[in-house]
Amino acid sequence: MRNDRRPWERKKKQSHSERRRKESFCIFTEGKTEQLYFDDFNLPTLRVKCVGLGGGNAEHLLNEMLRYINEDKYTGYDHYWLVFDCDDNSQEELQRVAAKLKRSARERKMDVQWCFSNPCFECWYLLHFCYRDSPMTALELKRHLLREWIPGYHETMKGIYGLLVDKMETACRNASRLLPLEEREAWINRLKLTNPSTNVDDLVKMLRAEM
Repeated sequence: MRNDRRPWERKKKQSHSERRRKESFCIFTEGKTEQLYFDDFNLPTLRVKCVGLGGGNAEHLLNEMLRYINEDKYTGYDHYWLVFDCDDNSQEELQRVAAKLKRSARERKMDVQWCFSNPCFECWYLLHFCYRDSPMTALELKRHLLREWIPGYHETMKGIYGLLVDKMETACRNASRLLPLEEREAWINRLKLTNPSTNVDDLVKMLRAEM
């Protein structure tokens, strides 16, 4: 088939393709729930590596992440994220972790960010179906509230991304309503107290922008 494009038009198209190279994300997760979800973002236009850290308090998770990114096989990613929950961490510990991560990003000259949910990551799942701003426990969320929308839900359930992908815009709107963007910088001072809250949408929006 004859190509009638002028040479400079063909070159322009090639340059645009080069600019649209795959963005790469290395996401360190506290547990299997988050890992299963973000693994499904590994699409043709996007490179995602998920590393499950196997639990522990927030400072342990951060230290593990920093240890990993010193290894050769985890270097060279465009973005690094640590995904963790409120759990039994104190407010002081959560603030130390956020401050240390920010300092580490500056020293390493890398894009290293954190993604937090109170009471747990499943708060993000619930926001795909409804808006809720009243406090809840992780057990209540996993065993009762979420199962109203996802029958038989359990923490290592596969295929969650596929179940939720069509409702992602709704979840982002609800997350922004729950935790307005202009309040997120100050949120670090009340992570433990703000139940429910999550900034998973910050990471999801970055991933979606590259899809």
